[in-house]
Amino acid sequence: MRENRRRRKDNKPNENADRMGTNVYSPKDHQSLHKSLNGEFILYQILLEQISDKKKALTFNENSLAEYFQPDDKNDKQIMTEFDEEYKSEKAIYWYTRESCIYKILNKGLRTQCIDDVIPFGSFIRDLNKQLDKEHKLFIEQQKTPNIQVYRGQLISKDEVNRLKSSQQGLISMNSFLSTSTNRKKALEFATSRPPPNDTLTSILLEIDVNLHYLSKPYADIKRLSAFPEEEEILFMVGSIFRIDNISYDDEINLWIAKLTLCSLTDPDMKDFSSSLKKELNGQNEFVSIGNYFIQVLKYDLAQEHFQKILDQNLVKEDIDFAYCYYGLAQVNCKMEDYNSAISNINKALKYLLNNSSLNNHSLLSLCYNDLGSIYVNQSNYIVALQFFNKALSTNNNNNNLSKIYSALSDVHFKMANYHMALEYLEKSLEYQSETEYSIIANTYINMGKIYVATNESEKASQVFNKANEYQLKELPNTHPDISYTYNAIGLMFLDENQQEKALEYIEKAHQLQLESLPNNHPDFADSYRNFANVYMKKGDLDKALFYYEKVLENQLKTLLWSNPSVVDTYRSIGNIHREKKNYDQASIYFHKILGSQLERMPLSDTSISNAYQNIGDLCLEKLNLDEALHFYLELLNNELMTKLHEDFSLIHVYKTIANIYYKKRVLDQSLIYYNRLLDCYLQKEPLDQSAINEIYTSIGKIYLKKRHFDQTLLFYQKKNNNQPLHDKSANKDKLIENIFFEKRHLEHSFRYFKKYLHKQLKTHSEKDPILVDTYYILANISFEKENYDEALKYFLLLLNNELERKLIHDSSLQNIFKAIATIYFEKQNYNQSLIYFNKLIDCQLQSKSSKRSLIDDTYTMIGNIYLKKKYFHHHSSDKKKLIKNNFNKNLSMTTSKTTTKTHTDNFRLEKRHLDDALFYFQKLIDKQTNNQSLDDIYTILGNICLEKRDFNQALSFFQTLLDKQHQRKNFGDASVANTCLIIGNIYAQISDFNQALQYYRQGLFICQRIPTVDQSIVHDIKSKIRHLLAPQI
Repeated sequence: MRENRRRRKDNKPNENADRMGTNVYSPKDHQSLHKSLNGEFILYQILLEQISDKKKALTFNENSLAEYFQPDDKNDKQIMTEFDEEYKSEKAIYWYTRESCIYKILNKGLRTQCIDDVIPFGSFIRDLNKQLDKEHKLFIEQQKTPNIQVYRGQLISKDEVNRLKSSQQGLISMNSFLSTSTNRKKALEFATSRPPPNDTLTSILLEIDVNLHYLSKPYADIKRLSAFPEEEEILFMVGSIFRIDNISYDDEINLWIAKLTLCSLTDPDMKDFSSSLKKELNGQNEFVSIGNYFIQVLKYDLAQEHFQKILDQNLVKEDIDFAYCYYGLAQVNCKMEDYNSAISNINKALKYLLNNSSLNNHSLLSLCYNDLGSIYVNQSNYIVALQFFNKALSTNNNNNNLSKIYSALSDVHFKMANYHMALEYLEKSLEYQSETEYSIIANTYINMGKIYVATNESEKASQVFNKANEYQLKELPNTHPDISYTYNAIGLMFLDENQQEKALEYIEKAHQLQLESLPNNHPDFADSYRNFANVYMKKGDLDKALFYYEKVLENQLKTLLWSNPSVVDTYRSIGNIHREKKNYDQASIYFHKILGSQLERMPLSDTSISNAYQNIGDLCLEKLNLDEALHFYLELLNNELMTKLHEDFSLIHVYKTIANIYYKKRVLDQSLIYYNRLLDCYLQKEPLDQSAINEIYTSIGKIYLKKRHFDQTLLFYQKKNNNQPLHDKSANKDKLIENIFFEKRHLEHSFRYFKKYLHKQLKTHSEKDPILVDTYYILANISFEKENYDEALKYFLLLLNNELERKLIHDSSLQNIFKAIATIYFEKQNYNQSLIYFNKLIDCQLQSKSSKRSLIDDTYTMIGNIYLKKKYFHHHSSDKKKLIKNNFNKNLSMTTSKTTTKTHTDNFRLEKRHLDDALFYFQKLIDKQTNNQSLDDIYTILGNICLEKRDFNQALSFFQTLLDKQHQRKNFGDASVANTCLIIGNIYAQISDFNQALQYYRQGLFICQRIPTVDQSIVHDIKSKIRHLLAPQI
């Protein structure tokens, strides 16, 4: 109770708490499909019975009101403390009429049917009844006439006015003690003295005729006991019942006037009410049944709280009462569309019924099985649903239950599109319906009409709709809301036939009936508004459709949680309209509400969560917001992979969308991953869909064509592995290895596919046909990714030959090809060939206006690396001279046909220009460098370029400078110093200065012999050179 109290304390105050509420009972409604309209009246009478009867009343366990309510206001706390300490039963009326928090809290609790707030006042209410009954007897004795008339002016909701209008000659009860006056003028002034605070309220004057001889709940003049004795107040006990004689609007004074008559407890309608209630309860515990009536009046949270409290506090003892509580919780769950909880609670109810042999044939058993069947229908699990319906049929059933079961069986077959079976079961349902249950019979005919609409038999549908209307009018006035069900069904029939205007006519008729007879929170309004919206959607009028969907939402949120699935459906409809109208921000709001609801209600991995992610992702795609779209599609994929394998065919749309997004964002490695995932899905499916596979490979090919830098890998997981610690033994490492294998497997698949594709192309096209360009490029890139440099070189050379059929050698579009070929030769350590293609790349870059300086620098860096790698003195000098002289011409013979037409002189000049350009470039770098090690490389490159030019003196100058700088750093024992000495010795030997050569060889040998880890082959090489120089002198 304490938890409930804190929760209520945190809630916002009820907006209707400060007005008198009314409850109406109409015998005709009790025979209709709108029994719930009488729910408030019945609920109130049962609640008052529980409070008034001391034997039934629940115990108030707290020591005091102040302790229970814990008011924040100091004055309220003081008054409650005074009440706790000084209250006496003979002062009950005084305390009630006193202007205090006691009066306010009690009346608010009574008006809102808040049981937890009313129970603490149980003994106080019984004292009031007792004292009022005593005063009533005195009051009757003092009266000189058998009748009196009293008045009350008050605010009333417009919904209550409609209810009074539609229930004339019915019964009405006030939600609290009714204070009246014998002074009509005074009551009239009160009714007209202030305007209603909002447009949902209006003012009314109640004129009440009282026959003093009627046996009724007590009432009396209380001025001698009141805190305000000067007021002419006749107070009626809470729960007093009156007949509604008439209600009309007085245009002169702008006021509703209701004429009421106090009912006797022996009134035929009162007896009829008591009899109907007893029949409806069918022996059920009245206190438990309060929860059922909370459900009827759409107060689902109060119903759930009521049932749960009974269970938690063991307020009942019998198994059947526990079963009814769990069954009641399941009814709430169904209203909230929490079907898993509903199944759980029905199973708990069944446990109590089946474990008690005396309950094995109880009618609730059949209802449980029937409701389980209906729940599984709502979950589209029709096979299981049919099993439970058959179980329900096998139990001991009365005609009412059998009618319900057959109707439910009709519903499941209707949803399965077994229309003939659906019709048969409705006919069976009719057989078990009482001839006087006109409303239920009418509803069965309405459902038959819907089946005929589904089978396109509109003439038969019209006939049964008319029949339904005939049955409704046998007992109900033509203004009753039941008639709206027929009108709506007819309207939907016309909508199905594309007769939108006729559809609107009948839906409007239904809506008007509802406006005149139902409270504005009734779910029937949501149905009509949705029907309006569907008509306007079909007419293409999005604005009006949106207006009515928003009305649906407004109605739903009066009784349902924001996360209820029915509300979610409305969010979806509104969001879709905004999306169609390109109001993407508004659409996003509603789609996010859907996602929030699903995440709150459903377990992760549920399909509804995936659908919500996809809706938002698709919306982001329409907004061209790729980052947001990607985020939600990846969330969608993660949700799906909680229960599915990567190769699950249902993931194809997700993979394709993610791959496309990454492609548009130019994140090519990720795009490739998801196209490969997509490919796996298709490769697992039998038979193979080759056209889809071809389409995927076309997309994969586009990724390779989009790859601007051939040397930047598209192997995402391989790159990730390169950045991870070497000795990582985690599960993530194992997953990474699995993904690397996945990438490499698909790399091989792609290579085979495009190789086969090339073979097919070559059957009808020559090697130099431009149609082959893309295929060569794709195969070259895939081969490079595979580190198969021979294959990569082969396809890049074929690509180059093909392109040079139409392009000049210096065409800027060839830059990537030259760079690729040059890089591959470099990887293969064929530095002469690599240099040729880097020089061609430099020529393209220098002639292209769009080339950035940084690209030229990168190319010269690679040329520099070649000169650092090239060895010029591996052979004897006579062989080396010949090699240096002819190397360029040999390399040139391996290039394309266009380059082979150049003369030897042109080639020599081209080589000389390239060498001069490289020499000039690296000489300029000397002044810019501050890092000594980098300068070492530059001097080495410059020296090697000069060797290439056969300018030995200049080469000697650069290497001497290099040696000096190395000596300045005192690296006398460094292998690099030994290598420089060896190169200088080689140059002196080349120009036949053998003494100098011998000196540098010996210096290099001396250094090498001092380094314990030196490569001994270098030592042997130096000794060999020394012996070679000394040999002629021996």
